[in-house]
Amino acid sequence: MEFVSKKEINFKEPLVVVGFPGIGLVGSIASYHLLKNLKLEYLGHFEDPKIPGIMIVEEGIAYPPVRVYGRDDLLVFFSDVMIPPELVHEMSKNTVDFLENLNPKMVITLEGFASMNPENVYWVSSSKDVLKPLLSETVGALELGMLGGISGILMKKCNDKNINSACLITETIGLRPDPRGASKIIEILNNYYSINADIGELIKEAENIEEKMKNLAKEHAKMMSKPKTENPMYM
Repeated sequence: MEFVSKKEINFKEPLVVVGFPGIGLVGSIASYHLLKNLKLEYLGHFEDPKIPGIMIVEEGIAYPPVRVYGRDDLLVFFSDVMIPPELVHEMSKNTVDFLENLNPKMVITLEGFASMNPENVYWVSSSKDVLKPLLSETVGALELGMLGGISGILMKKCNDKNINSACLITETIGLRPDPRGASKIIEILNNYYSINADIGELIKEAENIEEKMKNLAKEHAKMMSKPKTENPMYM
């Protein structure tokens, strides 16, 4: 695997956000919204034969699926595809190698976990020294759970290199894309790191999805309440 650079930036202790597809797609929705809303520059992409061989077309321009965007104080890692399990360790290592000389203030991975009543957002870190200053009345520590994939391995490899890292994980229903969960994550990033991303579009999108789901539920209820008619079969 290699990182193919398309543009160089002089970074100033950037915040690094890593949001790849996962439960509720909250990580990828949040990272995509950040790069679009903040008009971040396309800096390059990861290349490997095991990454699905597709190109993503936006406004006539084709992009590889695993990309990096940024400005001098912010880096966003984004992927249109699931990272194959056999690439997780290698990609995590390459990412840490890429970040090591940039002196990032923090590396934050974004994740969701399934909940029937999604409300809370939690911090997770592999370092108590990193975790403690992040905790607040509104965002506590995840008491018990499991973290895998890029989020877990990348955090471990960052810790091995003394790079501050944590995971911001939100509860999500998990059965459909969850822009509301993504908006919660971005709101916390705004509050902690003043990145000033507007979440209005995500909230509106969430309301549209929720309204559609309500209408579908109503239609389903109507269908279920109709008396069943017999359909005799003759031989």
